[in-house]
Amino acid sequence: MHTPQPEFVAPIRRIRAQDAERLSARISHWQEAPPAPRPPATAPEEGHGAALCNGLPEVSAAALSAAGLRHGIQTHGAVIVRDLVPASLHPALRDLIDRVITACASPGDRHDCYFDPPDILRQKMPGGELGRSRAFHRDSGSAMCAEAPCVAESLLELYGSLGLKALFTDYLGEAPCLSVKKWVLRKTRLPVHQAGWHQDGAFMGEYINSINLWIPLTRCGGETGAPGMDVVPARLQRIVSADGALFDWSVSPESVSSHFPRTPPVAPVFNPGDALLFDHLFLHRTQYRTDFQRPRYAIETWFFGESAAPLNQVPIRW
Repeated sequence: MHTPQPEFVAPIRRIRAQDAERLSARISHWQEAPPAPRPPATAPEEGHGAALCNGLPEVSAAALSAAGLRHGIQTHGAVIVRDLVPASLHPALRDLIDRVITACASPGDRHDCYFDPPDILRQKMPGGELGRSRAFHRDSGSAMCAEAPCVAESLLELYGSLGLKALFTDYLGEAPCLSVKKWVLRKTRLPVHQAGWHQDGAFMGEYINSINLWIPLTRCGGETGAPGMDVVPARLQRIVSADGALFDWSVSPESVSSHFPRTPPVAPVFNPGDALLFDHLFLHRTQYRTDFQRPRYAIETWFFGESAAPLNQVPIRW
């Protein structure tokens, strides 16, 4: 993947009314596309195979391709990308996460570049759904990116400048879209809860066309002292049973231990600006330990093919 100089305009320097109008239009004008054929799984070109890190393919941002991404997910469930986001942007991205989460926790009557939710959110998430979602994020130490249109538009421009729109279009075989509910700014709350194993397809739908971009902005995982991601480094073809789990969309730790003896869970180490890419069948959770000392910042953005996006997640046109 070609990695040009990234474009990022800080939210404070943007025109709030224009960004609010743009994001509202992306939500209201989204239309489901006709069914598109899925690209076949193909091996990367000879000499471009990825090394494995904790059982997952690992590539540099410059070496990332749609064929390599497709092959890595079809064989191992996910791909680790190193140095996707330049270090010069990490402080600004952590700062905007802090500001949006703080603003969403106590919004009052404020409307600024870090909290300016479009009115259409109440239309798309009626009957108390929006309030319940906000409460869940407040309790989790996270916030929906759509609450801050200036931040959302800044990130879309950044993603485009990194070559991700072209990459995901090629990977998905159709135009990508995002979603209100699955575009989240995160700062983990400590301690981390143990019962978090899940596949996102359990509540988004099994037959969707998806790719998730998870970008940690803190050194995390392994023995670093900040929670990364516990993952099962294997390609799964179906949704795992929720028997014995705390939620109907989750998987019990006991089931993970008993069902995957050949590919036991691992917790790769990530540096700020790395990325983990996976789809809705990948089994994972926030890394669980009892001795973390530091929170982990991250931006999580799910992308979907426009013909197979989960309507219950409120699609956003890109």
